[in-house]
Amino acid sequence: MYEVNIRFSDIDAFGHVHNAAYFQYFESARVQCFQEILGHDWDWTHYGFVLVENYAQYLRPLYLNDQAQISLHVTKLGNKSFTLGYHLWVDGKEHCSGHSTLVCFNHELKKSIDIPEILKNHLIQWK
Repeated sequence: MYEVNIRFSDIDAFGHVHNAAYFQYFESARVQCFQEILGHDWDWTHYGFVLVENYAQYLRPLYLNDQAQISLHVTKLGNKSFTLGYHLWVDGKEHCSGHSTLVCFNHELKKSIDIPEILKNHLIQWK
């Protein structure tokens, strides 16, 4: 589980978190997760990602003082791409679910690559 940092700037005129902020929460959880498994010295230029799809289903509103957490899991694993699923919780109640599809990408060569083995091994465990 990853903690969600709800900022004042995430709140809209109706007093709850704006829908676009959820994608930042998903991204933050993803980045924390990748740093844990790949380390801070990972070569993102040669073994990076591109985001090709983002989806969210809003179930309950979030508010500034909510203590939210996100869980991640793998919903699909291919040779070059994978899909991460998210569930955002507050006090044991799900407020949002979603997913992101990422393609492994060499930014220097500007082409997709196979999922690196070290990453693939972790992704298999999250299915």
